[in-house]
Amino acid sequence: MGIRSLDYDDWIQLDNDWIKFHNRKLERLAQENADELYAMDPIAEDASIEVLELLVDYLPARYPTMFKRTVVGIDNIVTGESFDTTTKPYKENPLVVASKLIQDDIAIMVEGTDGLYYLKAGAVLLAGFWRLKDKVNMPLYQIHTSGDVPYYKEKLQTPMDRFFTKLLPDKGVVRNNYFIQTDDDVAWSHAIGPEDSDRIGWYTAENSVDPEQLMFRSERQSLRRLPRSGAILFTIRTYFLPVAQIAKEPYVPRRLLNGIKAWDDPVSVYKGLEKYKDVLLPYLEQKAEEQEAQGYLPENEEKNYPY
Repeated sequence: MGIRSLDYDDWIQLDNDWIKFHNRKLERLAQENADELYAMDPIAEDASIEVLELLVDYLPARYPTMFKRTVVGIDNIVTGESFDTTTKPYKENPLVVASKLIQDDIAIMVEGTDGLYYLKAGAVLLAGFWRLKDKVNMPLYQIHTSGDVPYYKEKLQTPMDRFFTKLLPDKGVVRNNYFIQTDDDVAWSHAIGPEDSDRIGWYTAENSVDPEQLMFRSERQSLRRLPRSGAILFTIRTYFLPVAQIAKEPYVPRRLLNGIKAWDDPVSVYKGLEKYKDVLLPYLEQKAEEQEAQGYLPENEEKNYPY
């Protein structure tokens, strides 16, 4: 599963791209199909409120120059937005409010009577390759198998189900993944088809012709059990940068090139490698060789990276 222990002081990561993510979320919430981007089953209402309450406590303490706690909720000092999180019923879905505060997407899993965990609430505005409306109310295993995640059924389903059952509120975890995207919209990858289409996937995408157009997409996913409701909360924080930008970092071109070369056939298909390999792999090789000519040799990486 590739998990690490979550440092709760570092639960939510905000950076200087926050305003771009925030504005893109506001655009998404103003579009015609905005109600497909969030959901809340009544069974997950208490958990959704709990998430917002946790953020109202956490954000002003962690980012005091950006957020201020108020008598009725929380203010965003940067944008001037004020959110009333105490008056019930809420005027807005609490997860939508939460999503406006952070760069992450949010998903809540609730245990069913069968012992499986089901996606029962979420605000998923910047997922890139998947849609909340396709996954809501699915159990954990079906969320992954319906998306053709390689080896999930064979290797991950049983340990993941067991892990969810045993997860404790003070034992949160975090993991990362990465993808290559052939267009530059963090919200939805139009290369795999229109978001409102019934036919989406890498098989619809055109081959890339310019490495400068490729984007590196990495998700930092945190997973924790909510102490009051007992539901499990996912936060999905996307980092989205041009490949050309990260390729300037010492050792990164060779690391990324070796990682992609290690993908087997199912992973390569899942990540759409065929659509960009002919431009990406030579580009990374060139950048790696340029760095190695400057002394950034693989044998020196372990003592110099990460900084």
